[in-house]
Amino acid sequence: MGKDAENVFRELKDDISSYAELKLELLKINTYERISKVIAILSYGLLLSTLTLITLLFLMLALGFLFSKWLDSTAAGIGIVAAIYLILGIVVIANKNRICLRVINIVISALNSSDQKKDATANSKQEDDTTG
Repeated sequence: MGKDAENVFRELKDDISSYAELKLELLKINTYERISKVIAILSYGLLLSTLTLITLLFLMLALGFLFSKWLDSTAAGIGIVAAIYLILGIVVIANKNRICLRVINIVISALNSSDQKKDATANSKQEDDTTG
């Protein structure tokens, strides 16, 4: 009887340690997935921002040359474009908190997206179990 209990406890110990190792591995994989999503979103945002900035730069150059042609003064045309950039800079500085909050929300939603999927899957499975 003592040997059977000893074997049961040894198997139980092995199962618990195996379970803990698998749980830790799952935690690592989930962490890697979340970090990868955040890096992907930030990389996409950086790429999109860079392309938008380059497009805006060329549009503003074209606008500066257009103003220069209309006003017959290169300095006046470029000055108007510089004033537009100054106004845009002031608007960005004035909305610093909104912009930061939006970026934070995007990062948090990326980190929580896998949790929401798991919760939705678990909820739909429970609904199927209760209706079926």
